[in-house]
Amino acid sequence: MAASDYEIATGWQNAYLAKKKKPSKKGIQVMSSDRRPITDGEMIGLFEFYLRRWCDEHPGEDTAVITNSDGKKIFEATLLDKKSEEG
Repeated sequence: MAASDYEIATGWQNAYLAKKKKPSKKGIQVMSSDRRPITDGEMIGLFEFYLRRWCDEHPGEDTAVITNSDGKKIFEATLLDKKSEEG
């Protein structure tokens, strides 16, 4: 399967990487049984990647403000370790 065949879906207790499903004739969409939970380590790793990239794109800034679709601030994330473990 190609990566484009999957999407991130949220459930009651977790986020999942799930195969996309076509809507049924009734329009009811249920989560695919072809799925796996996204681990906390994966989520944190992706957020660290995002924060480091954001700081690289905004020289001199070390805090990203995260807002919802209405522009209301949800939280701030500050990069404390400027050196990447990879570099």
